[in-house]
Order: sequence, then structure tokens, then C-alpha cells
Amino acid sequence: MKTSLLYFPFFFLSLVFFACDTDAITFPDLNPDSILGHWDIDGGGTLLFEEENFSASAGCNTLFGGLAIQEETLTFSLIASTLIGCPEAEGNREQELAALFENAALTFTLEENRAQLRNAEWNVVLTLTRPENADLVNAWEVVSLRTPNAISSSILDEDTGITFFAKGTLDVQTSCNSGGGSYTTKEDKLTFTDLFFTERACEGERNTREQEFTNTLLEINSYSILRNNLTLEKDEEVWATLQLEE
Repeated sequence: MKTSLLYFPFFFLSLVFFACDTDAITFPDLNPDSILGHWDIDGGGTLLFEEENFSASAGCNTLFGGLAIQEETLTFSLIASTLIGCPEAEGNREQELAALFENAALTFTLEENRAQLRNAEWNVVLTLTRPENADLVNAWEVVSLRTPNAISSSILDEDTGITFFAKGTLDVQTSCNSGGGSYTTKEDKLTFTDLFFTERACEGERNTREQEFTNTLLEINSYSILRNNLTLEKDEEVWATLQLEE
């Protein structure tokens, strides 16, 4: 009887300690969708998580594959890559990322704009940071435009761009003329109105490029910003890309 009485407190204390230890490693409640979107990788590279896919880059090729998200676990599959020849540093980093993701199951934790990916041994294998995006109210330079045949860049775009002002107006510089107008935004929607331009005569190529740019502005109905890059879109199709003016 005495032995039983001693055993019971010991058994009870064991349960208490076991419960405390379990609580110590319990995951916080996470919305699986909270990991979706763009991330910068500490040490080099970028990541994009979508609902069923992911892509990653070390600055040269793009890795991509399948992604399954269940609670706080990310399961990667079907890793593939574009096949561009890369400088040694970017190539080595790319191989490191490919090896890390290949058929891996990683647990993620989130704290504000930081995330950590951990392996089965609970070691941190990647630390991620949400990129800080530029504000639309800025000066932007054209990088590429959609044309009837393709998305193209041109040396004539060197001084082409848009400056957005907080009061809802904008200045525009084309490959030839300058102008202005107004704009309105609501969430990711963007509309240009009352656009006007000077009427200076331009040589043929400059005139053609100007028309491609102004026609693009008339088509735009949405936009997105990632880091220092602005994308102008029509029905989620990219019509122009611009970068923050240096």
C-alpha cells in the first residue's frame, strides 16, 4: 500500500512535466495562407509561395515546383529549373536551394514580417523577410511595354516614365512628348483619366514608341508593386513594367 501511494504522486508529477514539455513545443495557431506571397531569403535569393506552387531564384535561374500547405507544414515536390548559364556564386546558391527544397517537408513559423523554415530536427534552414515595396507615389522609369507582337524594351525608353503625385495627378514623359493627367486607385485597381500631351513632331521610331506607351496607359485597369518594380496590367495581364527612378 505504501508503495502504491508513493507511485501515484510520482506518476502524477510525470504527467505534469510531460504536459508542460508538450506545451513548450506546441505550434502557435497559424493561418496557412499567411505564408503565401513574396519573400526575400536571408543570405541571398527570393521565394514566391502560391496556393499549389512555389518559385525561387538566386538571381539567375528560377526554380519552381509543386507546393502543398497543411497547417504549418510546407511540402515541396516536382522541382524544375530554367536552364540559363549562371555565374559561379549564383549557380552555387541555386544548387543549395534546389537541394533544400527537393521533396522536402518544412515547418514554418511567422512573426510579423519574418518567417523561418525548419527541418524535421527543428533546425532553421531558411529565414525569410517580406520585401518592402515602394509606394506608387514616386517617379517610375519604363522597362518594357506590350506591343502587338511581344513585350519589348527599347533604348528609346531611357527617359520614358510616369511620376505619380499624392494629390491624384501625374506627369508623363514619352520617348518624344511630355504630358500629364489624373489617376485614381482602389486597392489594386488603377485608372488614368484626362491624359494630355504636347504635340512636338518626332522621328518615326520615337513616334511609334510613344504611341505604344500612350496606348498602354489607356488600357490599364490595375497595378502591382514588388520591391522597386511597378507592373501596369489590364485584366491581370502585364502591359508595362517600370522601375523606381534612381
